[in-house]
Amino acid sequence: MSDSHGESKIVQEIKTKYQDKASAIIHCGDSEIDATDSIWEGITVVRGNCDFDDGFPETAILDADDETIFVTHGHLFGVNFGLQRLTNTAHEHACEIALFGHLHTPIAVIEDDILCLNPGSVSQPRGRYNIKMYAIIEPTPDTFQISYLDREHQLIPNLQFELPRSNK
Repeated sequence: MSDSHGESKIVQEIKTKYQDKASAIIHCGDSEIDATDSIWEGITVVRGNCDFDDGFPETAILDADDETIFVTHGHLFGVNFGLQRLTNTAHEHACEIALFGHLHTPIAVIEDDILCLNPGSVSQPRGRYNIKMYAIIEPTPDTFQISYLDREHQLIPNLQFELPRSNK
């Protein structure tokens, strides 16, 4: 999830729904919730451009489902202008997945052999899909299964993807 902008209720709801089901729960920044809040127990979270608490890291790297994941908000990597800096950094850290927020719009693409995913915003959507949303990634040996869900945890039509892994 990303860009909750002070809406702690949805962060807690997603955490509660997935804490015993998901290999990782990740927030890509702009939570505007204090870094010491207990809500973050069990969630990997990074600092966004609207997070003024220095307690959040700018980036995070974690392993889940045998995948190495790079997490950032995106503003420091110029995601408004393309994904090259993001994919370069993901490669530097041997990551297969790069998650980012900032744009408030769903993006799921393979760039330079890296799955680049923006989960949209759970509170302030922008762009073509005016739906408050988050995303689930289910890796398989050959693909990444991507599902975008709304705040009622329902699949969003036209936002379900199966992206092939690179053949390295």
